Amino acid sequence: RTHKHTTPNLQTREKAKEHKWNLYFSENGRGASMFRTRELVDLAQIGIPESYRVEIWMVYSGAGDRMASQPHLYQEQVRKSSTLKCLTFEEIERDLHRSLPEHPAYQSKEGIDTLRRVLRSYAVYNPIIGYCQAMNIIASVLLLHADEESTFWLMASLCEQLLPEYYNTRVVGAQIDQMVFESLTQEHLPELYELLKTKLQILSMISLGWFLTLFLSILDHGV
Repeated sequence: RTHKHTTPNLQTREKAKEHKWNLYFSENGRGASMFRTRELVDLAQIGIPESYRVEIWMVYSGAGDRMASQPHLYQEQVRKSSTLKCLTFEEIERDLHRSLPEHPAYQSKEGIDTLRRVLRSYAVYNPIIGYCQAMNIIASVLLLHADEESTFWLMASLCEQLLPEYYNTRVVGAQIDQMVFESLTQEHLPELYELLKTKLQILSMISLGWFLTLFLSILDHGV
């Protein structure tokens, strides 16, 4: 899935994080029954090691429970979407090759086909949300770590539970968060705020996209 070169320093940091998480697992359990403590929050802020990311994401997003309770749903959506034609699919098709064009995973037909299945299937599964720009970026990064069924359920939990009102025609949730961000920037970084305001007039011209892509458009995908 991931195609990246690891340096000895990065490997050392990953091993150190794995060790801390293993200690936590040994004392607090693992999976859905794991105790949720302040230490867990601290560990997550330090960073989830890549080897544990999908496991932790699936547990704490609720995606794992949803997938387990509906084991055949994803394949059903794949079958449904394969026979449909609609404007939403045309939007998805336009964005497929804009997702992570520099990444080897999306320079092949296999990678693009997988991303297409996930996005189309979710659009069929939840037509109220359907497809919103930026969902392609999020799905493409998730697919670097998770299989396509897990990615589908992670997208469902993200769009419906973790960030409701983010991914629809009005992107209300993202606009509200962006306004809070702008207010905090003005309060705590007034010089930067004035500079950006002078250059851009409206900070949301650049920052709204950061929120919609969960900062994946500007941060290293390993973060």
